[in-house]
Amino acid sequence: MTTKEYIESGNLEAFVLGALTPQEEAIVLADIAADPELAKEVAAIEEALLNYAIAGSMPPPDDLKEKIWDNINTTQKENKAGITPTITPDANEAVGGRSIPFTPPVRNTQWRYAAIWVALVGSVAMNGMFWVQNSNQKQQFERQASVLNKMTEDQKALVQAVKTYKKNADMMADTAMQTIVMHTVVKGHPMAATLYWKKDKGEAYVMIEGLPKPPKGMQYQLWAIQAGKPVDMGMMPVDMAGTASIQKVDRPVMAGEAFAISLEKAGGNPTPTTENIYVLGKS
Repeated sequence: MTTKEYIESGNLEAFVLGALTPQEEAIVLADIAADPELAKEVAAIEEALLNYAIAGSMPPPDDLKEKIWDNINTTQKENKAGITPTITPDANEAVGGRSIPFTPPVRNTQWRYAAIWVALVGSVAMNGMFWVQNSNQKQQFERQASVLNKMTEDQKALVQAVKTYKKNADMMADTAMQTIVMHTVVKGHPMAATLYWKKDKGEAYVMIEGLPKPPKGMQYQLWAIQAGKPVDMGMMPVDMAGTASIQKVDRPVMAGEAFAISLEKAGGNPTPTTENIYVLGKS
């Protein structure tokens, strides 16, 4: 195995984190001693882990720190008393084709490994807590945004309703404005629409509050009866039916013996469909 392959195997990371058995650790120690590049890589791994842990860690609880200290002190007392780590009988046997005498290593990185593990655990805990907090904050923000959007839409609707009311009031107060109520011509179907006509200026406004919403692909069309013939005055928006909104008639209305509204295919017809004339009113 080349040095590059050894580094990519993950054995060094496991060694640094103390995840190897004593026998495996002895092999890695021997390899590190024989290859300066491996020793350099181990130092880099330790440094990277420590920096990562410190960057995202939080102070450990006091009781955890005391437990670590107690464990270390107990180990030191046992070593002073002549107690050595237990070694498996096969520790000095040939491993991987090599005979490696196993000597329990005295490593000065125990403090660093303990700090790394404590910091990593703290980092995971803190990140988990932050994730929960951020998730809750996101949900709360989305709820607040939804409420705010609803309030904004309600406010817009209220403003439009006030404008419509004022416009209607102004038209009704204008003595030059003629109000023409178009009543239903369909038996058994009460419907109505209103035309506000300022004849001297040729301005007209229509409201179809009393008409049902047209079926899909259909649209209401306004007609002015002039010299006994229906003249197209334009189409009305589909979503206007059944509401208090008022639509200005785009074409000038200079004359009209009567006015009618028929239901036609979307886009309108050059002449009204007789059976689909819903309302009619004389001027």
